Amino acid sequence: MTHRLTWDDFPIPLRGRLESLLGEPVTRTHSCRGGFSPSSAEILSGASGRSLFVKAVRDQDNPGSMELNRREATALALIPSSAPVPPLVDAFEVEDWYVLVTGAAPGGLPTEPWTSEHLDHVLAALNDLQAAATPCPVPGLRSVPETLGPDLLGFDRVAENPPGDLDPWFAERLEDLRAAARRGIDHLDGDTLCHSDVRSDNLVLTPQGAVSIVDWAHASRGSRTSDALQLLSSVEDADGTLRVNDRIDALLDAHGLPRAVGTDVLSGILGFFVDAARWPHNPHLPFLQAHRLRSRDSLFPLVRERWA
Repeated sequence: MTHRLTWDDFPIPLRGRLESLLGEPVTRTHSCRGGFSPSSAEILSGASGRSLFVKAVRDQDNPGSMELNRREATALALIPSSAPVPPLVDAFEVEDWYVLVTGAAPGGLPTEPWTSEHLDHVLAALNDLQAAATPCPVPGLRSVPETLGPDLLGFDRVAENPPGDLDPWFAERLEDLRAAARRGIDHLDGDTLCHSDVRSDNLVLTPQGAVSIVDWAHASRGSRTSDALQLLSSVEDADGTLRVNDRIDALLDAHGLPRAVGTDVLSGILGFFVDAARWPHNPHLPFLQAHRLRSRDSLFPLVRERWA
């Protein structure tokens, strides 16, 4: 998705610090795919087979990524070991680099397009996360309505400055969509630790179905359905094989919530992508805009179906 920094970009002092943490010289490196940040996403392995995962970035590469990595380190230090999350090993600065080191999660990214089996495993892992992290174990986190709420008001921004090519379906329902999004934001509040950026490239699965949830830069405190709804909103299901709509209803039923909650939350997420699709290109994140367009076009039919 984007060009990431790699082991070859690291200065000698940083390499030495990482090999000290590994306990042996690095004999093999693997740069993970996915994501939009220029931070490294490097798995370092030694001859013994021990591995570490490293995210390293400099302010000159992207100031926002450096701050996000700091936030992630703070959250990882307090997430219970029983959660399906790789443990924090260390976080430090070397020269002008900020470096985050965790255990290397076994497995690989979910297949794309998604399979029903992988989706089942990930939704089960989100349930395990709730069990381990309710009440929220990380003090001081902002709530999901605070962190994601402004993003989910995209239809407000569309109403203030409608694009010339706005789909008639949106134009005819714009006020109702704005109201739905605001209800959806309220539904996301709660006292569970939420990842708040659950999508395929922030998940690692083993062939046996074990799941690790990675990249905790956006950790927040919210509802028990927040992460699962965000995940399901990102799953492309054009032919209905994955039964995403049914899974959303089953999730809400399991938590004793009206099914309209799902429609409201997904309307807000869709509003974000409708608005963001017209944002200026960010040269530091060159593939982000294509992701936004694809997400808008994938989510629109799901929201339209639920709205009907």
